[in-house]
Amino acid sequence: MGFSDTRNLKKIALSFLFVSSAFSTFTSASSPSPSESPSAETEIICHTDNPAECYPKVFSATEEFQVVHDDQDLPPGLHVQLDIQTGQKQAKLYNPNEENPALEGLPVDRSVVVIDGEAPQDDKPRIPSGAPAYEPVGKVKAPKEKNEDFFQALETVKQHSNANDDSAHAGELDKALEYLEDLSHGMYYGLQIAEDAEALRALFCLLTKRDADAAEKRPLTERPDFLASSILASAIQNNKPALKALEGSWDAILEKKCAAASNSDARSLKSELYSKLEPTAGPGSAEEASEAYFARIKLAVLDGLLKSDKIKEQFMEHDGMKNLLRILLRKEEVWDSRRAKVARIVSDTFLDEDVGARLGVWPTVSVTDASVCAEGGPDSLEEGCWEYHLETISQDPRDAEWSRPLLDMLRQRRPEKPKHKIDEL
Repeated sequence: MGFSDTRNLKKIALSFLFVSSAFSTFTSASSPSPSESPSAETEIICHTDNPAECYPKVFSATEEFQVVHDDQDLPPGLHVQLDIQTGQKQAKLYNPNEENPALEGLPVDRSVVVIDGEAPQDDKPRIPSGAPAYEPVGKVKAPKEKNEDFFQALETVKQHSNANDDSAHAGELDKALEYLEDLSHGMYYGLQIAEDAEALRALFCLLTKRDADAAEKRPLTERPDFLASSILASAIQNNKPALKALEGSWDAILEKKCAAASNSDARSLKSELYSKLEPTAGPGSAEEASEAYFARIKLAVLDGLLKSDKIKEQFMEHDGMKNLLRILLRKEEVWDSRRAKVARIVSDTFLDEDVGARLGVWPTVSVTDASVCAEGGPDSLEEGCWEYHLETISQDPRDAEWSRPLLDMLRQRRPEKPKHKIDEL
């Protein structure tokens, strides 16, 4: 058959008869019988977060052809077919008594023959019984040599972060924070930070300290609250094991107290992380720029925290979405980058499934009448008024770039108003 003839074939497959040395190997006592299947043990391969798409590393054959994945290992003694057009490989247990008309007249020791391909089968991965729970990340490996400087830096932060007299240990604390900030981007070090509940408390206390006078005297990237924000955000960003570890100690962290910057009462982390996100400074006031700065470093951490379903639920229970809307409603230029950040957090967390948002968590109610939202009362901050406010915000060309996409996506996810049935008389 010439090359021009093969181009007219709709589907051509290669059939491989895996042999050790000769055809008699297939009929020996060491060959697997048609009723046996090579063991796949418990090692599986997963390329996605969906356990249903996992499959054994070692191909488990049956008496029927099954699809063989490119990264699966094939045991010897199988009947394998390869579709030349699609590259798809299928295999089953070899049966020496099976008659195949396509092989008639061909030498039995040939390893490759051309036959008509069978209809493609559904590629449905099979998860072995008793396989371990699917973990998309796997084990985070530690470096070959223990980094003593890293753990010493953690101890320094835990010892000095809650002290009122910053001057005594400011140099040590600064060096420790800068060192941790450099390492926190790595999965291993991010996990080590997240597993240390006392280190987390210390970092959150630094994050929420709100010492405006001290902050203004130092460059942004050298401020303890900024460095704490960067460390926390980097440790849990795209690091599921670290976020899971933080989630495990989250309730205990919220109950912790932090020393105040002055002689006032100790600060509650729960109040600082939830309630204090609300803007309170008057437009154009001296405190507004400081408040916008503190909102910036909190939002950087909140972006990662809301990937946790547990923390997300608590955030919403403590009027978190209302506080985010309050930020969006600020019109002063100092809030512009914060408003855009809030829009992205809301989209990525609740609306955009393509980037991992879990749909159906928010919004959960239908749109509120515009008249209620326009009154400006407490009800105007409820979730049903977001479209009304975003529509108003998007009229400003300066804000349309981030507000219009958020508005469009929110409308797609918004539940419809229930239709009232009219009883027939």
